[in-house]
Amino acid sequence: QVVSRAMPLLYANKLAAEERLDLDTNIDERLRGAIDRVLSRQDSSGSFGLWGPTGGDHVWLDAYVADFLTRARERGISVPQKAFDLTLDRLRNHVANTSDPTAKDAPDLAYAIYVLARNGRPVMGDLRYLADQKLDLFSTPLARAQLAAGLSLLGDRGRAAPVFQAALTRIEATKAERTWREDYGSPLRDAAGTVALMAESGRPAAETAAAGLAVEAARNARPHASTQEQAWMVVAAAALAKEAERLKITVSQGDTSEDKTGAYYRTYRADRLEGRPVTVRVDPSVERRAAVVVTTSGHPIVQEPAASNGYTVERFFYKADGSKADMTKVRQTDRLVVVLRVTEPKAQEARIVLTDRLPAGFEIADPKLLAGADVPAFEWLKDTVEPATADYRDDRFVAAFDRSADQDAVFEVAYGVRVVTPGRYVLPPAVVEDMYRPERFGRTAFGTVDIAPAK
Repeated sequence: QVVSRAMPLLYANKLAAEERLDLDTNIDERLRGAIDRVLSRQDSSGSFGLWGPTGGDHVWLDAYVADFLTRARERGISVPQKAFDLTLDRLRNHVANTSDPTAKDAPDLAYAIYVLARNGRPVMGDLRYLADQKLDLFSTPLARAQLAAGLSLLGDRGRAAPVFQAALTRIEATKAERTWREDYGSPLRDAAGTVALMAESGRPAAETAAAGLAVEAARNARPHASTQEQAWMVVAAAALAKEAERLKITVSQGDTSEDKTGAYYRTYRADRLEGRPVTVRVDPSVERRAAVVVTTSGHPIVQEPAASNGYTVERFFYKADGSKADMTKVRQTDRLVVVLRVTEPKAQEARIVLTDRLPAGFEIADPKLLAGADVPAFEWLKDTVEPATADYRDDRFVAAFDRSADQDAVFEVAYGVRVVTPGRYVLPPAVVEDMYRPERFGRTAFGTVDIAPAK
C-alpha cells in the first residue's frame, strides 16, 4: 500500500505540468518519506514485510518495492545505496536459485528478472531461456510483459516482440477473472502494467492501443479500483504522454475555444457547466482513435445506508458485564466493549481491512483486542482469527486480516472504549473491504450516540 500510493507521485507533477494543473510542491518530501517508511520494513536478507520487517519472503512484493526504488532513483530521488543493493541481491539470489521454475514461481520470477534488467544486472541468459522454453508457465499478462520488457531493456527486441504479443493474448484470455492472486493482480492491473511496459519499451502504437482498450473495458466494468490498479494506470498514463502528443483537439465552451495537442485533462465545477456544455472536436487529419472519459466526483449530502457486497459487517456495543449497551443512555466515564462481526457467504482467500471510526466522544481504552477466553462475560466471542496487524488510533480502530478458503465464513473481533465527552455525536459506520478487490465490501449504517455527564 505504501508503494502503491508513492509510485504515482513519481509522475504526478509531470502529468500535471503538461495539463496546467496545480503542482504538488511537497512531492519530493513525500517520496522521501515513503522510501524511509518502506525501508524500515526491510530485513537483513533484503526482503520486505507487509506490516514490518518480519513476515517477509514474498518475492513479488520485494520486486515491486525494488521497481519503485529504481524508478525513484531514475527520477533523481536519493535511495540509500546499501539498502538498494541488498534488495537487488535478494532478487538475484532468487533468480539464481530458481533453476526449475513452476507456474506458481512465474510471477515472482518475471518481476525479479525485469527489475534486475532495468538495473543492468546480467540476466540475459535467464530471460532468453524463459522466453524460448518456459513462456507457457507465465500465465498472467503482466508477467509476460515483464519478460518482454526485460529483453527490450537488454537489447533483444527481436525476442521481446512475440513475448509482448503473448502478453496481449493473455489479456484477452483473462479479462473476466476476478479471484485473489498472490501478485495482487487483476485484469485491469495487468492491462495497465502491460501498457506501461509496452510504451516504455517503444512498441508500435497499435500494440499499445490494443492493451489500452483492455484497460478501458476493465475500468468501465467496475466502479472501484484498487491501489495497485490506480498506481499502474498512472504509470501507463505517464508512459503514453509522448504518444498522445499526436492527438489534436479543439475544446469549446460558450464563446471560448482552445486548441490542444496531446491528452487533455480539465476539472470543471458544476456551476461552470450549468447551461454551458463543453464540446470536444478531434482533428480528422489525425489517424488515431481518441477516447473521451468524463468522471464525476462529489461529496454525499445524506448519510450513506448500510451496504453488503461480498461482506456483511455488524457492530454491537456491550457493557463490561456482557449485557448489551443502550447507546441513547451512555454516560461519561462508562467503559464499553465494541464487537465487530464480519460475515461472507463463503470464505474466500483475500486480504481485507476492517475499519471502525470512533464517535467524537469516545476513545480506545486498551491498545489490544479483547479475547473472549480472558473475559468470562465475553467467552462467546469467536476470536479464532488473528489479525495480520491491528492499529489503535485516536479516531479509529483498524485491523487487517489474511483470509483463506478454509477459515470460518464468520469471524468477530472486540476492543474496549472509554466514554470521555458528554454530548450527541454521529456514530460513523464500520467498514470492511477487500484491499485488492474493493468492489467487495460491507458497511454498517450511520448512527447517533447520546452521552450524558457523569453522575
